Amino acid sequence: MRRVFTGFDFAAARLKRKQNSGAPSRAFALEHYRHAAAGYDASCCRIERKRLRALESLQLRQGETVIDVACGTGPLLETLARRVGPRGRVVGIEQSPEMIALARRRVQSLALANVTLIEAAIEDAQIPGRADAILFCYTHDVLRSRGALENLFAAAKRGARIASCGAKLYPRWLAPLNPWVRWRAYGYLSTVEGLQEPWSTLAEFCPDFSVDATFFLGSGYVGSGRYAPTEC
Repeated sequence: MRRVFTGFDFAAARLKRKQNSGAPSRAFALEHYRHAAAGYDASCCRIERKRLRALESLQLRQGETVIDVACGTGPLLETLARRVGPRGRVVGIEQSPEMIALARRRVQSLALANVTLIEAAIEDAQIPGRADAILFCYTHDVLRSRGALENLFAAAKRGARIASCGAKLYPRWLAPLNPWVRWRAYGYLSTVEGLQEPWSTLAEFCPDFSVDATFFLGSGYVGSGRYAPTEC
């Protein structure tokens, strides 16, 4: 029987390593999700409501194009495809071969003709068209990569709607609880840099980006805003 891995399994293993507080590591992410892909959906049940809340905040309309950043196994692709309709387009980008293989299987089984999947690091992805909306669901490594964000927003329309959700550290008055947050995050992130405000670089592209704390006492967040490119 194939073992189903969970966030706790990988968190425990990751504790044996030195905490990475630097730039995201693509090599670590590829290695990690090669093992995690099979059990990924089962390990994410607890965040389903937050993912759907972020999706809803995009207020997608028929005929629009939306990018699902680091789409993983594609749990949101069907809902996104339904929201934009047959005249719209969903672009899912994922660098893990094992994760995107499951996403492709999902797209095929559901006959999602308006979904395009791209296997690439976000920094390198060749993104077709111009997006009306971009969704970041538990994509901390991407949010901490300026190159990834620059590539995404180069493919976004001015005023594109942006939504993001994920984990974050507790506020200063609850700082003693943050080792637990980092422990949980170890199962999914290659870096904890910026975990206090994961959206800080994203907010440079979306000056009106606003955040609501979620989960117990604020160890998660959901945020939204609009892309406003800086004039040179």
